[in-house]
Amino acid sequence: MPYRLVLLLSLFLLAPAVYAEAEIERIRLGDGIDMDLRRFSAGGDTLLLGFPCDLGLGRAEAQAGEVLSRRGIEVWMADLLGAHFLPIAPSSMRSLEGREVARLIRHAVETTDKRIILIASGYGAVPALRGARIWQAERPEDTRLGGAILFYPMLNASNPQPGQPMDYLPVVHQTRLPIVIMQPTNTPARFWVDKLRQTLAQGGSRVRVELLPGVRGHFYDREDATEAERAMARRLPELVEQALQQLKQMEAP
Repeated sequence: MPYRLVLLLSLFLLAPAVYAEAEIERIRLGDGIDMDLRRFSAGGDTLLLGFPCDLGLGRAEAQAGEVLSRRGIEVWMADLLGAHFLPIAPSSMRSLEGREVARLIRHAVETTDKRIILIASGYGAVPALRGARIWQAERPEDTRLGGAILFYPMLNASNPQPGQPMDYLPVVHQTRLPIVIMQPTNTPARFWVDKLRQTLAQGGSRVRVELLPGVRGHFYDREDATEAERAMARRLPELVEQALQQLKQMEAP
């Protein structure tokens, strides 16, 4: 069976005049919640369903979505915070319980025959994994949710204190997915990524960590980006494709 992916990619909205190939779809998620999806359609068997970090909407993710769609990978970008009129802040992203993500997965399953892969960055990993957990509980026999790609995920329950172990949110212990973590090295979170990998694995996830040398978190959308970060940002579509290949290799026999 060919490896099919559906990746709900980042939660970033851009003007249609800039990205003419994208289409806007407004969907009703229930409970009076409407959400905008920016869709980069493609004819392949892969769909990326994505969520941004707490910094909000970003140009680089949409550019990557356009490139990936040209390479046969469909991309949907969902505006979680906008649907709730929430401010762009870590606390807003952490407050989302994941129900909207689960409904988006259901929408993808009902309207496509593709496999779904979630992609998120920063605190966007919180509702992404929560939504995956809800979906799996609702449809335990459905295997079309094929994993997640997490760029510098922020899944800690609180800020780490000197001499104290890192404490993770409950969803880290509850997640059971193939996961690829793309971790920049020029950030303190680099020193905790092995602990995160171990904690996810203890919960039943299969996890691979890819270190991104010489860059910080948000490397693809920083106003003060270094030359190394600008170079890595240009590789964003390539990094996503590499992560997809790793997820394919992790697929259960």
